[in-house]
Amino acid sequence: MIEALAGLLVALPLAGAALMPMVAVLRRRGTRWLAFGLHLLTFAAAAAVFARTAATGEAIAHRMGGWPGPFGIELRLDGLSALIALLVTGLSCFVASAPVDASRGATRRASPVREGLVRGALSMLVAGLVGIAATRDVFNLFVFLEISSLAVYTLVASGGGRATVAAFRYLIAGTAAGSLYLLGVGFLYGLTGTLNMDDLAARLPGVEADAALTAAVALIAAGLAIKAALFPLHGWLPDAYVFAPAPAAGFISAVMAKVSAYALLRLLGETLRGIPAGAMALETMVWLGTLGVLVGGGMALAQRDAPRMLAWSSVSAMGAILLAVGIGSPLALAGALFHVVAHALAKGCLFLGVGGLAETLGAGDRRALRGLGRRAPWTAAALTLAAFSMIGLPPTAGFSSKLLLLRASLAEGGPAGVAAFVALLASSGLAALYFLRVLEGIWFRPRPEGRPAQRLPRALAAPVLSLAVLVLLGGVFSAVVEREFVSGAVEAVAGATADER
Repeated sequence: MIEALAGLLVALPLAGAALMPMVAVLRRRGTRWLAFGLHLLTFAAAAAVFARTAATGEAIAHRMGGWPGPFGIELRLDGLSALIALLVTGLSCFVASAPVDASRGATRRASPVREGLVRGALSMLVAGLVGIAATRDVFNLFVFLEISSLAVYTLVASGGGRATVAAFRYLIAGTAAGSLYLLGVGFLYGLTGTLNMDDLAARLPGVEADAALTAAVALIAAGLAIKAALFPLHGWLPDAYVFAPAPAAGFISAVMAKVSAYALLRLLGETLRGIPAGAMALETMVWLGTLGVLVGGGMALAQRDAPRMLAWSSVSAMGAILLAVGIGSPLALAGALFHVVAHALAKGCLFLGVGGLAETLGAGDRRALRGLGRRAPWTAAALTLAAFSMIGLPPTAGFSSKLLLLRASLAEGGPAGVAAFVALLASSGLAALYFLRVLEGIWFRPRPEGRPAQRLPRALAAPVLSLAVLVLLGGVFSAVVEREFVSGAVEAVAGATADER
């Protein structure tokens, strides 16, 4: 029975993606709660799978059609992939509980067609992201990447106006990324005759290291790096995050790039690590991630628009996660995974809150948030906690994750380790500057004249407060989170990533 859950984690949201448009047209008023129930059921399945993998230390596999790998298609969830599935499905519940146009306070504004398309796209995105986490086949990884990308294009474009342009830019970047990745997979298949990740890892060391193998690794790494917003391939991210509707932006910013980073870890950290080109790609990722940390932080500091500031801070955070993946030690992977969780919770909270207020007030600059502490103290407190986590201040989850990343950089040593350590410290300093600038306006500045004193709609306030509580609990109980959630995930890849480089 438990093996079937690995397949249901993909099948349930896919079924929801097909049903939501039809249900919305027939009975629009019940679509929201049907979507929430479906996502809650998927989260329950993910929690059951994660609990089993954590208790037994064994992966749960579902073989499509009963065919074992490498001949058949296999979905397998170990400690790492089960953690990613748990994060994705859990955060989807927060977004699914909100009306499509919650940030505009218009629960009736969305037409049945728009309601169905947006909710169907969210379900399809969850299916694609969980599929990326579960698949053990490099071609099916491409299929799930494209499923998730198509869903994001729809969600971003649903904002209308400039969001349509942002979605088109992301479409161009996503198409380029998918093409590069698929071409690299073609090279690998031509060299090895297999697409199964475990079979590839076993055969690749015996393949002669020639230009074709180097090209395969470079193409796959480049394609996934675009999806993961690794500097300097991050150009699609700011507009996609800024112009998407607040509920969609809250989910996309929390998980989309991070699941692509997971794919990079699986392929470069496990499947391709045993060949020289794979090791070189990981070393390059450390340096590019370090640059991304600094560039993202510097660009965030230069922004006046609050949602755009948050978008650029995501570039910095992805740099931190990917440089740790490049280092590849168990300590670095623990830091990367903890930072994935901490950043997803904090950034989801911030985008739902700040993005929702920007849309509600019709302005995205920092002045729109002034006086929020007086008219909505609980919302302001939630955003403050999330901002503290982004800076890396105790007692939030971001403090614990950044501490692990700093320790991993010091343990790595050498020029790359020192550069990563300095960049991570600098990123916290930059984050303090641009977040405290916003928080000062929230708590100590009066509301600008002529601005409406509108609060965050309740449909968004509830998930914002809930995510802030999780950010705080993740920091207070960081030892428990690291032991129960992160350690098992690291053990799942420790055999492939703990080798001396």
